[in-house]
Order: sequence, then structure tokens, then C-alpha cells
Amino acid sequence: MYFKISNTAKLKEIEQDVNALFKYPDLYTPQVVISGLTEVSIPIVTMNEPNFVNLAIWGLLPGNFNEDWELFQKLTNTLTIPAHKLDADIWYHESFMKSRCIIPVTGFFTSVLKNGEIYPYHISCKKGGILYLAGIYTILDDGFITCSILTGPLEREVVNYQNLVDYMPVIIDRNDKCDWFSGDTSVERTKEIMQPPHQTDLKIRPIARNLFNNDISYDSMLMPYEYPEN
Repeated sequence: MYFKISNTAKLKEIEQDVNALFKYPDLYTPQVVISGLTEVSIPIVTMNEPNFVNLAIWGLLPGNFNEDWELFQKLTNTLTIPAHKLDADIWYHESFMKSRCIIPVTGFFTSVLKNGEIYPYHISCKKGGILYLAGIYTILDDGFITCSILTGPLEREVVNYQNLVDYMPVIIDRNDKCDWFSGDTSVERTKEIMQPPHQTDLKIRPIARNLFNNDISYDSMLMPYEYPEN
């Protein structure tokens, strides 16, 4: 469901917002729509380097994985991971304990099924600017970073704009950023940070469904769109 995000912020905007510098600034480009269905890198800020914005491959891989990203994603899609599974004795549990990150975005997308058709919506920060999505990451043997967005219960603003699944990306409030990054934060506190409601107010607006569903991407596609049905 959540395999598309939006990041239209300029490099300096992200750096100022997260209080960290891009490690490889020449590699960052703002994008209206970023699709994780093909191998793509997105900005993240990690526990082990909180003063830098790194680029990570979207789609978590085990640290010792030596084969292709595409092969792994066909076997088990890790663009998102449900927060309620992080306690399980599974390979990404250690990332939750020791390798948490925030993924700065300007928006993400949700959909409503109505009268047999899909209507997409763009979700952003009500005050504008950047949202912090909760994530976990791994560092591969070759030094590349991979990441996944954590998903959890719906925020109150989203409930009426989503009926295909009952989860959404977990938002990290700014005043919880330090605790999220700290290795001294208890598991209980980490779980508490992920639970809604969050203080970050969300803005939800419809976008043109034909353009979005056809994977067409250009600047004006995020403009509000009034459906004739409404």
C-alpha cells in the first residue's frame, strides 16, 4: 500500500529542518513522487550518524545479504514493516533496537475505494514543511544503507481517507527525535513514541486519480483536485 512518498524539499530545507548536513549533497534531487517499486535511494538520518543526512536504498535488506535487492523484494517486500512485528524473533528486530532512523518527506499518499474506483490523497504537514517518518535501517557489507518505513495505527485525521488497509506510516514528533535516536531509550518508550495520536497536524487533500494511478509525475500533480463525484 505505502510504496510511494513525496519529497519536494530543497536540500537546504531538509538540512535546516533536521539539523544535519547531507553526506553526499550532489546525489540528492527533490522528487514529486518517489516509487519504491524500483530500486531507489531516499534521504534518512540514522542513529549512528545523527549529524548527517545519508541516502539509503528504500527496501530493507539483511546486513549480510549478498544478492540483488530486486530478488529480495520479490520474496518479501520490506518497503514498509508493521511496527507490531518488531518484537518478533526475526532478522530486522536488531535494527529496531539499534538502528532506528527518521525519513524526512514532504508527503505520502493514501487511497479510498469508492464506487469501485480508487481515489488517491496526498498527506502532508498542515503547517507545511517536512514530516518525520519512523524507519529502521541496515548497513550492508559494502557500506550501502538500506531502510524501511515503519507502519502503525491510523492517525485520527486519516481515518476517513483510507479504507483499503488499517495502517499508515508512523510519524515521529520533533520533540521525540532525540529519544528515538538514543540507544538508552527503553523499548517501552520507543513503542510509546510510535503510537498515535501525534502532535504533528496533518493536511489531506485529493489529487487527480488518473494521473497518479498511471504513474505520471510532474510538479502540478500534487495540486488539490475536486472530484466530480463530490
